[in-house]
Amino acid sequence: MNARVKALLIDFFGTLAEVDDERSYLEDVAAGLSSVLGVSSDKSLEYFMEARRLANAVREASLAEITVDGQAALITALAGGDWRSVRAVLVNAMLSHLVPVDRSPEFLMWASSRFKTAIISNITCRCYVEEFLRRVGASVDVLVTSDVVRYRKPHRAMFRIALKRLGVRPEEAVMVGDDDVDLGARALGILTVVIGDKVRGDLNFSSLAEFRRWLEEAG
Repeated sequence: MNARVKALLIDFFGTLAEVDDERSYLEDVAAGLSSVLGVSSDKSLEYFMEARRLANAVREASLAEITVDGQAALITALAGGDWRSVRAVLVNAMLSHLVPVDRSPEFLMWASSRFKTAIISNITCRCYVEEFLRRVGASVDVLVTSDVVRYRKPHRAMFRIALKRLGVRPEEAVMVGDDDVDLGARALGILTVVIGDKVRGDLNFSSLAEFRRWLEEAG
């Protein structure tokens, strides 16, 4: 193992977990919102998609996170109703469709036994990461989530917090992700590893399993 690598900073959505079926997820959101808002499924989906559009516009412009509470508030601002009931629909729908990406639990358990580990995620509710870890029986040393930090990757605060809590220097860490926002770690001097070919990292691997083999061979 490369002795200088002491910590892995790991993205969540797209790297460790994903929505199993986007269409089915949206259907569940629509049905749940229809029940609590008292409107048709089609209309409730319109409210959801408009709230998503507005939230994404704020995120892209400022790197500020709009949490699941904020999403629920946007929906009720458009449609009326109780935001807590709307929030429950959003959380339950996501948890019902959240599944591991290609043997990610095995990678996570292996990594956490050999390195300091942090999950760094742009996510509307930390509860999604916590529930995922509970389901797969894995754990990490640190969770850094945008709903708590209030900023999203590639904001440097996300990476700085992880480094500080893990007690490692940038050159001792590797950021593992699948998207361009994960490349924000480069600004702090952290090596970036991209799983897949969506963007070009310092290193690219086809899967977490291939990255694991590289780490083992480097040791």
